[in-house]
Amino acid sequence: MRKTTCPGRLYEATVPDTLDLVDRAKIGLNGIGGTIDPDLHHELFFHVYYAWKKPFMRHYAMWGTDDAKSAESFPLMRVMCGSDRYADVEATQNATLISRIQDGLYWDLYDPEQPWQFRYNLNSEFDGAIRNEDVSQPHGNARMLRTMLTWREFDNDTQWDTYIGDLVRGMRRIAIDHEDYCYYPDGGFGQAFNYPRSGWLRTDEPESETEGGEGTVVGFHGAAIEGLSRWYSVSGDLRALDLAERLARFCMLPKFWGGIPDPNRLIAGQKHVTERLPDPVGIAGHELGHWYSFFHSRAIALRGLLAYASVAGDERALEFVRRAYEYTWSFSIARIGWINNFPGAWNLCEGCSLGDIVALGIRLTDSGAGDYWDDVDAVVRNHLTEQQIVSADLLETVSSASSVRPPEEYSPYPKQECEEHVIERSLGCYGCHSTPVSIPKPWVSQCCTANGTQGLYYCWEGAVREENGTATVNLLLNRTAKYLDVDSYLPYEGKVTIHNKSASRAYVRIPAWVMRRNILCDVSGRRRAPTWMTNYLRFDDLKPGDEIHIEFPIKETTARYTACSGTNTEEAYTCTFRGSTLVDISPRDDSPASYPLYLREHMRKDTTPMRKRMRFLPEKTILTW
Repeated sequence: MRKTTCPGRLYEATVPDTLDLVDRAKIGLNGIGGTIDPDLHHELFFHVYYAWKKPFMRHYAMWGTDDAKSAESFPLMRVMCGSDRYADVEATQNATLISRIQDGLYWDLYDPEQPWQFRYNLNSEFDGAIRNEDVSQPHGNARMLRTMLTWREFDNDTQWDTYIGDLVRGMRRIAIDHEDYCYYPDGGFGQAFNYPRSGWLRTDEPESETEGGEGTVVGFHGAAIEGLSRWYSVSGDLRALDLAERLARFCMLPKFWGGIPDPNRLIAGQKHVTERLPDPVGIAGHELGHWYSFFHSRAIALRGLLAYASVAGDERALEFVRRAYEYTWSFSIARIGWINNFPGAWNLCEGCSLGDIVALGIRLTDSGAGDYWDDVDAVVRNHLTEQQIVSADLLETVSSASSVRPPEEYSPYPKQECEEHVIERSLGCYGCHSTPVSIPKPWVSQCCTANGTQGLYYCWEGAVREENGTATVNLLLNRTAKYLDVDSYLPYEGKVTIHNKSASRAYVRIPAWVMRRNILCDVSGRRRAPTWMTNYLRFDDLKPGDEIHIEFPIKETTARYTACSGTNTEEAYTCTFRGSTLVDISPRDDSPASYPLYLREHMRKDTTPMRKRMRFLPEKTILTW
């Protein structure tokens, strides 16, 4: 079994009691590990439902993909917090996942103990008849490829290269070629795009984005592009780059992009995707990455295209992703990081999308396409942390206010459900769908937990970057690093203290809402005039033990933003901020069956609470996410 603990150093410090992503990683480990079923091949309970008198967890048909997805989150959370909680569960799950790699593909193996296994069927007319046969989904293969790349870096072990190479060859073998691109067709049963052991049931090229069981086509190709591009970046494997390029060409075809949602017409057989209306006059949306349907699926494709653009130097793909990213915020309340994932249909924010949007913001910034750290800051301080379910008391309130589950709502299959210690075991998971103020009738889809926790890691890793004696602080969050530690007093006070360990130079990014003329800074008590490098304060000639103090005014401001404009759930919200942190919002959702968000009255004080805590400094970080 592979090693599942992260080496590092613990030390005690008195720090501001403000947002620390390490705390979110610890409870995220609880949610992932606690929802793995040791009695059924260490598979995730894919769904968790709280809005019943007795909350319950349920297995579902997407386990093959999302087990691999959660397996990627485990090492990322351990790098952040150093915890070895559920290490034995993780190791056993890892061994199970590896055993599913056969004949160059990662398989969902048919199991008669799991009769629900291939009954995904969001669109039963398209998915057709159920077959009892092993299947391999390209998206699942891509997630397993990504996971092994993370293991490879975490373990510092090239043993994974053989498995990765096999998957690359297998994914190429089942791709369908057409002219200068290739694609994966929909398999015809169970979860969309399944490839059966007996071969594709059909090889027709998809003709629109919303056909198929999930209501997306490019979403089932994007993770492959991302994984292949990441593998090429560390291995130089030209086969992987060639496949990534051909899949990227397919995903950028005009037929998949452009248009706006039609709130009066849903796609036949689906509830979460609308039909498409034409682009407004003067806008060629298909050239700009405009989308109308399901953001998470579009984001998977965009993340793949961005990874490909970065390793291949494809300027057009990079522009396409940048335009699409910026357009996405027009469906959102950008300042709180809330995204309308299903515009015109469900009009809710899916937890998956929060991890996606910070990944896009950070990697677009890394690519030089723009500076999107303020976007990332807004998401991580607000909806990315709020949609993680962390309050057992609030869940108990929801459960108490809910109905007794009727007999017809129970599964007829003996191993599919669990009602034991559900709230305790699932704390740290991500709510599936939210409004700007609540998670109505809260439930969990584990794809959201994996994406959400990975989004926490992306923000943690991006907050401080270190190289050749220089530290760059991109986000004013609490953060422990090799060169320095950051103490953030936001949102109570406009103050940041940086404890230097070994950096000779530091760059500290100042958010756009801070007026530069009001900034005061000193190094170990010696006042320094601010020296700017674009949006960064620059501190040279640092010595070990120096303390950098940065102060600026922070005040409450209020603004109104409209969510879901032009739909039957349109609502204007009054939002109160301290800096980029939302501290109050109205109107609220007072339903006892909803999990309320932004209960942040305590953040409106002017004095920062302090606490003693153990800080963890990992020996390694994972950079090629």
